[in-house]
Amino acid sequence: MRALPHTLRKAAAPVGTQVRVRIDGPAGGTWTVTAPGSRWPLAEPDGGRPAAAGHLDAETAWRRCTRGIQPATALTRARIDGGHDLAEAVCQIASIVY
Repeated sequence: MRALPHTLRKAAAPVGTQVRVRIDGPAGGTWTVTAPGSRWPLAEPDGGRPAAAGHLDAETAWRRCTRGIQPATALTRARIDGGHDLAEAVCQIASIVY
């Protein structure tokens, strides 16, 4: 999920907007990014309700991060709460996996 801030770099949102991503499984977890201005760093949630939340199973997250599936496919497999535009941006994630 370290790629999440980079993935959201072009997503416009008011300062303080939070996006939360939850991945199931042993390597999963919950990550939150907060828009403090022009960047989206990973940060501890402030306890408020995020503007968007995405929940992915581990298989979908792994395949999307390694470009094994298209963003549209990841989006159909995700459970989304809140802002659809931000959730779509989350499903664009791609990572370098060592």
